[in-house]
Amino acid sequence: MKFFRLVWAGLWRKKVRTIFTLLSIVIAFVLFGTLQGIDTAFKQLVDQGRLNVLVTQNPAGLPLPLADLSQIEAVHGVTGVTYRSLFIGDYQSLRNIVIVLPIDTAHYIALNRNIFSVSPTQLAAFQHDRTGALITESLAQRLHWKVGDHVPVHALNAQKKDGGSDWTFDIVGTFDLPNNPSREQSLLLMNYDYFDTARAADTGTVLSYQVNIADASQAAAISNTIDNLFANSAHRTLTQTEKASAQGQLAQIGDLDFFVEAIVGAAFATLLLLTGSTLMQAFRERIHEFAVMKTLGFTDGGIATLVVSEAILLSVGAAVIGLLLAHALLPAVGALAQGQIPGLHLPWIVFGAGIAGGVLLALASVLPAAWRARRLSIIDALAVH
Repeated sequence: MKFFRLVWAGLWRKKVRTIFTLLSIVIAFVLFGTLQGIDTAFKQLVDQGRLNVLVTQNPAGLPLPLADLSQIEAVHGVTGVTYRSLFIGDYQSLRNIVIVLPIDTAHYIALNRNIFSVSPTQLAAFQHDRTGALITESLAQRLHWKVGDHVPVHALNAQKKDGGSDWTFDIVGTFDLPNNPSREQSLLLMNYDYFDTARAADTGTVLSYQVNIADASQAAAISNTIDNLFANSAHRTLTQTEKASAQGQLAQIGDLDFFVEAIVGAAFATLLLLTGSTLMQAFRERIHEFAVMKTLGFTDGGIATLVVSEAILLSVGAAVIGLLLAHALLPAVGALAQGQIPGLHLPWIVFGAGIAGGVLLALASVLPAAWRARRLSIIDALAVH
């Protein structure tokens, strides 16, 4: 801290160059923080998957017959089975996307009571109202819906028998998803019977079955038993634990870790070259200045320390700014995605890794300049024109 003013003055010796270098580092760390935040959100979503819950679906994502329900329920070790379908809709505008889940009202919420938080009164109203709907608190706030509203949702992939695509619902309650990164999702739960009776195609089918089992250690054996039941049918199944199913869905996007590491690695490699060349240029411009400082009593190590301190202050300061911007940006990205990328935030471990990365970037960039500053000869430096 004794020489902070000296370090600060040296850093801003060339204001325009410092500003552009600072902006380059800030942008790199905004990219780092944002990508790492998104990657962390997806991993947390996978980690929420339960090992004692199986998901049975078609390997190609095609619908499965509802008639399979009784056979799955009869498998030894199964304690409960429910089902759901899905379609995507919007309210008044494509900017207001709504994910609609037609569910088995009798069992779906009961078998997921550790996930859904809904009042018994509203749940009973939902189960007894054919057009009733339960919505997430976040969806109610975003679209300004409230209990008692009669709302239309325009389906993007679920046409009705009457040729239309508008599904109407009576909002009978709201629910929350405590301790779940997907709690901000724009979800609407509807009565499966209403959906199946009114839709134009795939009547009598479901998108997937949820199978609760008594012993998680028997998940593989029970999964094989279920899949063997339909191995020779026209509707083959793939049964996995809920966690493995989430991992499989994430894998369809691609190797997210590889993409994040490749993009961040390329950005930091470019930044390393840019910052290194900038710091070396700054050193060459100040050779006479360093020589004078040595004649005034500054040691070789002291000069090298000043050079390193300037680089660390620049790099770490820019890293902090970039990470704070990423922290502020991630919720905005989640809002734009309308809850489709749940749990977006910047973990503290990523923030800490970013700061450490800033220090490493500074050291890697400035070491050549610091080494030359340490070995600088006063006579040779003053002789340079």
